[in-house]
Amino acid sequence: MSSSNEILLSINLNRVKNAPVPDRREVAIRKMREKVSKMFKDKRIVISNDLNNYIHSNLGRVLKGRLKIKAIVEEDEVLLRLP
Repeated sequence: MSSSNEILLSINLNRVKNAPVPDRREVAIRKMREKVSKMFKDKRIVISNDLNNYIHSNLGRVLKGRLKIKAIVEEDEVLLRLP
């Protein structure tokens, strides 16, 4: 039996602006992973391709402040997607 539920999250990425320009995409992904792993302890965090492509192609929009994502929680992992 696999139970899964969806949660909408808003993650603050304002601090990513302090990172050097070449590293901002990786820092944004790392900050997302850190914040979600604090919420869902002992679960593996998986970032979907659509969210990864969005961050790498629209860094200017991501840095505007908050990014809304959908977390699909399953038994042993959390999948992060765009809503």
